[in-house]
Amino acid sequence: MYPEYYVGQQKQTQTITKITSSYNPVVQDVPRQRLPNENPKDYMLSAYTSLIHVIDITSTSSIYRVDPFAKYLCCWTNIINQAEISAIQERTKWKHPNLICFLFYQDCSDKFAQTKEFRIYYEYLPLDVKQLIEKRSQNNEYVPEEEIWKMIIGLSDALLFLQKKGISHSALTLESIYFDEEYLLYRVQDVSPFRAKAPHLFSNEFQPPENQTNSKLNRFKHDVFGVGMIILSLALLKDCKDIYNQGVLQCDQLEDNLQKLGKLYPGRVENVLRSMVDLDNEKRPDWIEFQQILQQNKEKQIGLSEQQSNIIQQIDKQKCKRNSDLNNNNQENMEIKINSQKGDGLDQKLINLNKRIQETLSKSFSKNLR
Repeated sequence: MYPEYYVGQQKQTQTITKITSSYNPVVQDVPRQRLPNENPKDYMLSAYTSLIHVIDITSTSSIYRVDPFAKYLCCWTNIINQAEISAIQERTKWKHPNLICFLFYQDCSDKFAQTKEFRIYYEYLPLDVKQLIEKRSQNNEYVPEEEIWKMIIGLSDALLFLQKKGISHSALTLESIYFDEEYLLYRVQDVSPFRAKAPHLFSNEFQPPENQTNSKLNRFKHDVFGVGMIILSLALLKDCKDIYNQGVLQCDQLEDNLQKLGKLYPGRVENVLRSMVDLDNEKRPDWIEFQQILQQNKEKQIGLSEQQSNIIQQIDKQKCKRNSDLNNNNQENMEIKINSQKGDGLDQKLINLNKRIQETLSKSFSKNLR
């Protein structure tokens, strides 16, 4: 999968401490057999034989391969306090398809050190939204509407999951949301356990206007705006940071982009994204309120689909009726033509018969005169 990473791989020798029973705490010599209907990802993360170092990304981040599988993990090394360890331990119990989860940690500090250095392992996804925009924009390869809709549904559900636990993300960027090519999902990682360690990093890339007026802030509504702008960027295949001038949102340019969106994705996608990037903080929903908007648009879509289905059925019925009428007309025309051909033959026979009668009478009359 990543052949360039196989150069210089090294086996991980330190003991891995897995902090939940979700995954097998024993690193076995031979992978166990996969259970019937077992999720492939869960199987690889519980049946591996060792972790093999692949490459260093930064001085504190590395990529490891789950041997003997083609599954990769990212490892982040840092000094972790007990509160952060507890937060990570709690998060390893979470399971959500659109969340990039922490899997396990490893104490790699010196035995007599006063501070504890840990390696935190989580799933590695190489393709973020920024890279996806660059890749697709080369050929103007716009994302299908259904994929945009699944992105909205998946990310909003993951962040609703966090809101219900009282957690906002607050670090949303084009590089913090990933596309999982294996499962065809858009996924986001919760990095909130490290908010106290690096508060300067916890700022969404796209700030709503209320942040510039120092009005009362709602972190969840901030996240809704941030995700909306990230999805808008992907939908238009452009980085929407260009609508900010020295950090100030240009509302007219935002409206221009939304109008472009409406031409590409009219209907539910445009409606939902307009609610996400609403400039009015009071009207903009949080993730709980956003679910109601999704449901309303889902019902509208179902209604439209039913209307379209009825229209298609009516058109099909009309086509069938026209075809039936056409077939009947063709049948009648064929019968007329056949009858006409029959009539023409009969007339010709009568003419020929009349000629023969006239010839016979003429010959008989001539004999009588002699």
